[in-house]
Amino acid sequence: MRLDHPIFKGPLDPRIALGKTPTPKEYRDYSDGKDLPEFMETWKVQEGAYLKDVDAGLVSSPFGFSDSPDAEHISSGINSKGPRSVALGRQGNLFLWGFAGDPSQMTESAKRVFINTIVYMKQFDGQRPLVEKKSRSREWCPAYVSFVKKFGSEGGMKEWLQKHFPQELPFESEALERYYRDNLEFIHQSGERWVADPDLKVLGVSNRQLGFFEAIQARMEKDEKDLLSLRLLDRYVGRKEVVTRAGLRAWLDDNRGYLFFSDVGGYRWYVDEYAKAARNPKVAPRQSSPKE
Repeated sequence: MRLDHPIFKGPLDPRIALGKTPTPKEYRDYSDGKDLPEFMETWKVQEGAYLKDVDAGLVSSPFGFSDSPDAEHISSGINSKGPRSVALGRQGNLFLWGFAGDPSQMTESAKRVFINTIVYMKQFDGQRPLVEKKSRSREWCPAYVSFVKKFGSEGGMKEWLQKHFPQELPFESEALERYYRDNLEFIHQSGERWVADPDLKVLGVSNRQLGFFEAIQARMEKDEKDLLSLRLLDRYVGRKEVVTRAGLRAWLDDNRGYLFFSDVGGYRWYVDEYAKAARNPKVAPRQSSPKE
């Protein structure tokens, strides 16, 4: 829980009181859950017994949830998935209140936070999300490798997991763990598989760091028609205006301070149109659909 977040600060005093809850056994199946303590500090949102007389609601995957600047992971909630699954979160003008019990079951503290949330969201009125969900983040890779360790010998599960890894690799957790540790910054999604991009490895730079553009500019200064650079620009930028030295330079000069890379948005670079418009009110932000 991000207790420093505005929804926990006001305008109403939320009177947060933390208690202890046994750590769900499902959390141990995730790479980021194996070292959790026996009990977790929790905030009670609804009265009643979980999975008995309270509809627990929905959570979102935490992996890649915040890879766009208009998204916030605020709090997890006890769930049957992973320890960081998002129960309270924002993307653009959408807020996930993952607790779906009847409002009459909400604790007084939760009611106050809910009202604070409505007040907080007013500032995002009309701000549709910057990124539409098109793929799964590379942050899933360690989690899927941990599933191989636990479920890899089960027929149906094994077949499903194999669809997500490079075909040439042995279906064995140590080999997969080493592959993603060594290649995480070169990963993109090809179909359902997370694979290292050989062109990126030649470039020697992560696809999600600004050094990606510097390395390509250096190659294009030597050869404007450098095929590797053009393939990478098409794959991770996808804009016609960047296929020449002058075009790429002009686009970067105009957008450098507003660029971000999104795995969830299809492993490509985006422009934070809202931040750009705030700096230059004459620029109208373009909008896309929300993450699913």
